[in-house]
Amino acid sequence: MSFRLFGVPVEVQLGFWLSAALLGFGILAREQYPQFLVWVVVVFVSVLVHEFGHALAIKRHRIEPEITLHFMGGTTTWRSILPLGRLQHVLISLAGPFAGFLVAGCMHLVRGHVPGLHVLPPLLLVGMELLVQVNVVWGILNLIPVLPFDGGHVLEHALGPKRARLTAAISGIAAVLLAIVFLKAHFYFFAFILVMSAFQSFQRFRSEPEAPSPSMLRRRAALQEEPVPMETALLLHRARRALEDERADEALALASEVLAQAPEPPKRALREAHELIGWSRLLLGDTAQAADAVAQARKHGEPDPALAGAVHLALGELKQARKVLEAARESGDDRKEVAGPLIRVLVDQGEVPRAAAIALDIVEQLSEDDARRMAEIAFEHGAFDWSARLYEAVFRRVGTSEDAYGAARASAKDGNLERALELLKHAVEAGFSDGARAWSDSAFEALRGAALETVLPRP
Repeated sequence: MSFRLFGVPVEVQLGFWLSAALLGFGILAREQYPQFLVWVVVVFVSVLVHEFGHALAIKRHRIEPEITLHFMGGTTTWRSILPLGRLQHVLISLAGPFAGFLVAGCMHLVRGHVPGLHVLPPLLLVGMELLVQVNVVWGILNLIPVLPFDGGHVLEHALGPKRARLTAAISGIAAVLLAIVFLKAHFYFFAFILVMSAFQSFQRFRSEPEAPSPSMLRRRAALQEEPVPMETALLLHRARRALEDERADEALALASEVLAQAPEPPKRALREAHELIGWSRLLLGDTAQAADAVAQARKHGEPDPALAGAVHLALGELKQARKVLEAARESGDDRKEVAGPLIRVLVDQGEVPRAAAIALDIVEQLSEDDARRMAEIAFEHGAFDWSARLYEAVFRRVGTSEDAYGAARASAKDGNLERALELLKHAVEAGFSDGARAWSDSAFEALRGAALETVLPRP
């Protein structure tokens, strides 16, 4: 069973109806068939409301979710172009239970304060009562700190990825304890689900790598803080300055001088010298020697991912370049030197929306021309929402009417007509006055008429 509701695709699997029937087996055993059907409908509505809580919270980030109702309840999935933050994940997880609590609260108020409900059919009154009970119970159950329940995801994102083993341990222990409670209360279905959750949590606990001990972290910090002799540090500084000024030959000579020093400099100095040679070779167009410099730098530690990615890109190795650069981004490296090549790779591979999203993420580091070019590419490839955001970001920075006009065109093509008109007003306020151009622009086809005339008079 599949359908769309409020623009969200919903799939209902056979297992969902089976689990709803199992939960209402007591009603069925008493041969209360009409009440059993009401029960199934209430469970369906309640779980759907819960998942729509997640879905609407996700849609706030302009991400399109999908809902699946299955044997374990329901799941809302989505594909985000840029990763969401931990707090955003927590709020999305909490939105499901609290959507159910909201429905339960509204229904409780209706039952308690609306007069004349006694004249309604008895089955409808039963359904209203069940709607309160199911939403409250399902919401509370989902708040327990057990994976894959919402409370488990809240715990997971609150503790963060570095405490994945702790999350799995808490989830497993809580699942075992609650399974015992449900068994004693003869709620066998919930006990079965919790036993499965406990097993998955302990499997996850075993598979997660153990976090480094404090002593190991101290040793790593000491290694990173290995002092560099003053003469070596000065040579490296001069090489960096030469490279920034595109004096590649001078940077190459200075870095080579570091490598020739005796006694041998510390590892981090050797790695940086090889990296400077790599960047210099790239600037001189010697890609093979740049790749060799990266290999030499790797002998003394992990080389700069920006350099490694740039070398892969220069060699035409898009897959390897993307892997290196995406790993750097995921680790928190938001430098333009990492994001810029990654954007190029994604555009070359046809993933323009993701490229535009990364460009927007680092838009403050981009020049206005680079940001506009990415907005144009996004528009040309149908990524109108991202194009509008990039144009708008540039407009906020420099206030040029053409940027506001570009954002308005992209918003109109994206179907966001109200926002398009607002941006067009900003363009006019910033000095845009070419009414003939706007009225003939196919992007504003849906606005032609009274709406467009409120902003720009018909020429």
